[in-house]
Amino acid sequence: MKNKIMRIATAISAISLLVSTAACGLDGDETSSNKSDTVNIGVLYPATGQYAEYGKMFKNGMDLAVKKVNKDGGVGGKTLGLKYFDTQSDAKQSAAVAPRLVSDSSIIAVVGDYSSSASMAASPAFQNAKLVHYGFNNSSPTFTTTGDYVWTPQVSQETFQKANADIVAKKAKKISVVYIENDWGKQAFEYFKKEAEVKGLQIAYSSSYLADTTDYSSMLISATQDSPDAVVDIGYGPDGAGIVNTLRDKIGFTGLFFGGQETSEFLQSAGDNAEGTIITGTFSAAGTTDSKAKQFVADYRNAYGSEPGNFEVTAYQAIIDLAYAANKTSPTREGIQEALKTVKDFPLYQGQGGTFSFNVKTRRADGIQPILLIVKDGKFVQYDDSAK
Repeated sequence: MKNKIMRIATAISAISLLVSTAACGLDGDETSSNKSDTVNIGVLYPATGQYAEYGKMFKNGMDLAVKKVNKDGGVGGKTLGLKYFDTQSDAKQSAAVAPRLVSDSSIIAVVGDYSSSASMAASPAFQNAKLVHYGFNNSSPTFTTTGDYVWTPQVSQETFQKANADIVAKKAKKISVVYIENDWGKQAFEYFKKEAEVKGLQIAYSSSYLADTTDYSSMLISATQDSPDAVVDIGYGPDGAGIVNTLRDKIGFTGLFFGGQETSEFLQSAGDNAEGTIITGTFSAAGTTDSKAKQFVADYRNAYGSEPGNFEVTAYQAIIDLAYAANKTSPTREGIQEALKTVKDFPLYQGQGGTFSFNVKTRRADGIQPILLIVKDGKFVQYDDSAK
């Protein structure tokens, strides 16, 4: 009998451990909770895989935002938490995990994913469940077309690529353009091409490349054959570094380069080859004049010992936006949707700061304009387009 009791106790302990482990895996982070006095925001993001650096930046910004929200009183008298789901920013994984967020009644809104294609794969599930999908990093012009519960405060690629083509046209006449082979890349290239024609830019060569490309040599040999003044890359940070390194180190191209993204991975991978690179963005830690944005920079520096960039601030603002929405209406799925439709003074940390509101028809933010960033002495700083 004693042995039987011991076996039963051991089995109960094992089951308890299994349940506890499973719960941790589902919630994914210590900031999440299933308590009745806590509501959560679900997060689709790449904790692992080729875009993991972006996931780390997003998590830093979001964790900092949740701390601020709860320090300031939470949302509607409740504590705000985050439930993280690692998708590797892969469309299939994002779509597969979406039903888990829908079925979790503690989740009042969803943010993410990193790439527009991964986000758009998950959007239909959230739309059908009337759960707000807040694609804070999704600049695809078609991102919000899934339905009226899909929103983004991100500047669209149409606006970004207009600014991109404008600065390229001031620096070059004949260019080659390469772009990532996905819906986002193809859309962005078409917007760039349209504005380039308006500005009188000659695109001597253009080509797409796959996201998992590791050898850009053949494409870039062709791209530089007609001696363009500049090569423009429309893609992400990792491929931007591979392209500029190939241009400089293997091909010997000394013309201008426009591309990459504001990440430490891009700067470290490209090294000296990144110097002088100009990109579009929406935030500069050193250049911001907005008081709340300055406070965010100070808080981020104190928490992580480094300067925040575009990806950290957009992630931070996403949580602040949704908390602000919940406090204007109620910390519920219905309350978030109503606030996004009606609130006119969401706090803006990007660009020139101030406040912003949404265009209810397009479900995109009004009035957020891009800025230019340039690599100087190994760092991205705000580019002064008026300086000679």
